Amino acid sequence: MSSDDSPQGLNFPTEPLLKGILSIAIIELVKVKPIHGGEIYQSLKEKFQIDTPRGIIYTILRKMEGEGLLVSNWDIQESGPARRIYHITEEGLEYLKYAMDRLRRSRQIIMLLLGDEK
Repeated sequence: MSSDDSPQGLNFPTEPLLKGILSIAIIELVKVKPIHGGEIYQSLKEKFQIDTPRGIIYTILRKMEGEGLLVSNWDIQESGPARRIYHITEEGLEYLKYAMDRLRRSRQIIMLLLGDEK
């Protein structure tokens, strides 16, 4: 999924559903291990085939941090730039469990819409 999957010449709006799925994918990556934004960007592409602008990722990270789902700290090394490392909170774990349950329920509807009922 890229930020521009619209048919040529058409500019369809980004659906809130896709933004919600991006947030879930990000918090799932942070759950696995403390991680910095650049690594999140790369992992989204590799693990979920999501290619989205880095600015959107950082906006979502700041929003989730403001909501108490994530916390961050600066990793300052002798060489290279300082990096903000994100960690999931207990509230973030609860949110992720809730979001994954909703995705599972939504999967049935999506499969019906796509004609893939099994």
